Order: sequence, then C-alpha cells, then structure tokens
Amino acid sequence: MTQLTEMVASHTHSVRAVEDELLPHTDTRVELSVVVVTPRTLVVDSLELYLDDHLVTSHRYTESDRNGLAKGQTLPLYQGNLSSGPHQLKTVVNARADNNRFVRREFLHSFVKRSVIKKLHIALSAKAPEFEPGALFSEREADPVSSNASGVSDNSGPQGNAERVHRERRERNMFELAEQERIKGRTDAAGRYLAKMDEGYWAALGYLNLANDFARDDLNFTRALVSLRVAMAMAAKDNNDTRGTNLLNQLHLRAGYLALKSDDYDKAINLLEKVRLDSYYAPQALYLHGLALANKGNHRGAMQSWHRAKKFPMAFPGVTDAWIGMGRGFDMAGYPGQAGESWLAANAAYQGERVTLSALAEQIGQHGAYKALVEDARNTGPQWFLADSRTLTQPRMAYLLTFLEQANAQNAVRNVARYDEMTAQLNRNAHDLSVFIVALTQLVDAGASATSIKKLLSDSQRLKQQIDGLQTQVNAGRARAARALDMLALDFVDQQYRLMGHALDKTEQQIAHLYEYLALETLGEEAQ
Repeated sequence: MTQLTEMVASHTHSVRAVEDELLPHTDTRVELSVVVVTPRTLVVDSLELYLDDHLVTSHRYTESDRNGLAKGQTLPLYQGNLSSGPHQLKTVVNARADNNRFVRREFLHSFVKRSVIKKLHIALSAKAPEFEPGALFSEREADPVSSNASGVSDNSGPQGNAERVHRERRERNMFELAEQERIKGRTDAAGRYLAKMDEGYWAALGYLNLANDFARDDLNFTRALVSLRVAMAMAAKDNNDTRGTNLLNQLHLRAGYLALKSDDYDKAINLLEKVRLDSYYAPQALYLHGLALANKGNHRGAMQSWHRAKKFPMAFPGVTDAWIGMGRGFDMAGYPGQAGESWLAANAAYQGERVTLSALAEQIGQHGAYKALVEDARNTGPQWFLADSRTLTQPRMAYLLTFLEQANAQNAVRNVARYDEMTAQLNRNAHDLSVFIVALTQLVDAGASATSIKKLLSDSQRLKQQIDGLQTQVNAGRARAARALDMLALDFVDQQYRLMGHALDKTEQQIAHLYEYLALETLGEEAQ
C-alpha cells in the first residue's frame, strides 16, 4: 500500500504542478466557504455540495467544527477547478433549527466562471418567527497573485500550528519510550518518563496503562487508583476537548470498577456517576453503578440504573448484564413474579438480537463489512434527520464501536478507508485534468502558439491517461483489504452471536430456578 500511496501522491503533485503553470494564462480555481449568521437558531450537522449535479464534497461537522460555526467563523467547504462558463451550485443543508427541529433543505445558485479565481460564500441563517433556514450566496473574483491557497484567512497562524504539531509528536515519542519500559516490567523507569511529560492525553494514557499493570499485579488496588487519579488530572488538561473527555470517561469507569472490586461502594458510585451518559462507556458504567447500589441494599436505585442501561444497544458492554440484573433486582426485593417477567423479557431480547446479528452477517456477506458496518453506521441517508439524534442508540454504530476496540479491526478499516481516499483523490485529479484540457484547448484554438501551452496540454492528457492504470491497482488493493476486513467482521459477529447464546442460557437458568422455587413454595402451602 505504501508504494501505491506514493504513486497516487506523485500523480496528484504533478496535477497541482500543471495547475500552477496554468495560472499565468487562465485560472480555473473555484473556492467555497460557509458561515452561520444565526448560530443560536441553526446548528449545522452536515453539508453536501453539488456542482453541475456532480457531488464534489460531503462533510459532516465535528463538535469542534460546530463550535467554530457557533462563533461565527467562516469555514472552507471546497476548493477545486471549473471550466469557464455558466455553472450551477446546489447546497444541501442538514441541520437542527430552533426547538431542536430537524430540517433538510436544498439551495440553488447559478454563477458564471471566468478566467480568474472564483470565490463563493454561503451565509446560512434561521430567523424568527418561522426559523426557516435560508441561504444567501455572494461571489467575488480574486487576483491569483493576491489570493492564498484556501481563500480563507488563517487566524491560528502557521507558527502556532507547527508548535502544536511538534509538541504532540514529542509527547507521543515520550509515551512510546515509557511503554517500552512498562512492557519490560520496569514500571519505575516508565514512571520517570511520564513525569517528564506535559499534562495532556499522552501522559494520561501512560498512567492508565501503569494503573492496569498495578491492578493486575498488586493484592490491593491502591497504587492502581492513585495512578488513575493522576491520569484524570492529566486528561482534564488535554487541549483536544473531545479526546480528553473520552479518555476521562474511560478513566472514571476503570476507577469505579476497581473501587467496586475493593468493596468501596460509595467511592465506586461517585466515580461511575462522572461517566457521561452520551459516551461509549455509559452502559457499562450504569451496570456497575447498579451493582454498587445493590451491594448497599438499594435495590430500587440499582434497577433504575439497569433500566437506563437497557436503553442502549446490546452490543455495548454491560447491557446484556443489565437485562439480567433487572430480574435479580426484583427477586432480591421480594417480587418473584416481576422477576420472572423481567427474565422472560430479557430472553426475548437476546433472541431478537441473535436475529439482528444473523441479518448483519448476511449483509456483510452480500455487501462487505465496510459498507454494512462503517458506511451504514454513519446513517447519512436522505432521511437521517428522522432518526434519533443520539448515535449511541443506533445498533449498527454500537457494533462498529465494539468491533473497533480490536487493534487489528482498526487497521483493517483504516486500510479500506485509505484505498477509498485514493479513489476519491484520483477522481478529483481526473475532474481537474478534464478542466485543464478544456482550458488549454481553448487557448490553443484562440491562437496561443507558445510551446509551454502545448506542453501543458500534452502533460495533462498524459496524466489523465495514467489514471486508469492507477485506479486498477487501487481497486485490486481495495479488494484485498476488504476481504481481510470481511473475515475479521464475520468472526466478530459470530463471537457476538455466541455471547448472546450464553446470555440466553443464563436467563433460562434463572427462569428454571424461579419456577422450581415457586413450585416448592406452592407444595409447602398445600402441605399446610
């Protein structure tokens, strides 16, 4: 893959070189950007852009992107090439308007591309009282010499970005050195490396790994809990809020579990309540929270926690246990009838989940794991906005997240994604080269006789001819990567199917024991 990646990168570099040489004669570039004028009443989740009915970009905004839009920042959408003449832009906006109302709107704008950089700006808004989303398009043409590459000012500054990248690389290198010592069993040496690191994600991850070693080797969990406390302080200072928050949820879950194992139920409850309910770790935290409450004799509170965990898909750790826990809670509280009903409901849920897993395995066999698990889990269909906005409640996303806990699964998904990125890049190159060839042919037809123009035209035609050969290699590599991913995914689904079978056995045993108990109780009453 490395060699093919370099070949595609080299081809892209050559296409950009043609574009740079074409600039003194004619500029084919077009740049689009967006701003939300009323961020309090319109939250953009995703945007799709079509130029002349051809999809050029589809972007789902991250939390940091939405924060930027909420502050009124102008964000780049697309930079590409267009031939001179009339064109039509279609913008599809998926957003949440006032009162959390989901909307999907299409906006059309016609414009004319001339031999200069074309900059298009989209201002989105949703104003009272209807809060109906609207779009205002503006255009300007820029001098190629005075324009930057993106058409959007960089407020962060290249020096600041370089410093952040350097710091991130340094911290990761220090983390890897600490890991080498830890793996060899030299925890003191690993700790010395971690002590030299700045506060943030990588230091927190190092202390988490140390805590796991301490929990495995020590008779009590004191050192492990101390390491986790340090990790929490480090993660809270990470400059990437999303990454730091996710790690904090994991740390609180791990510390809560160790406190529960130490019979310190109050500490466990306090730690587990800090796990965010919109995180991947929420179902397991809720299950453990219920266990801690049950051990304190608070069966009602325990069942409330388990009931909340049941709302998550069964792919998440802790959910199947919560279904069984509900029956145990009723039983321990002295309600055997409700306990039986709860276990029967769990039994039916497990059977239904096995049907879901069988259907998922069939879809993987028919369409491949990348589509069945990754692409379909994104839920980007035209009716996405009718679904529950909490992605963690979607079973497909739950199975994807659980599957990606495995390092080999992450690598397999990444490999397929890289091949798809190469295909997308080659498609962009083909589109740009077609535009260059049209523009250069027009120059030649207009009487331009410069040798450089003819050479650029020849180079463009040659580069476009190379795309088919590169795409054939990418397709072959993608097929191999997809087969490897399919095998891993089918093994994962089979494992999940067997786990549901074990859960079924547990509920059936509980139901059998309950019936036996009720039968003996009835016999005792009749004997009296």
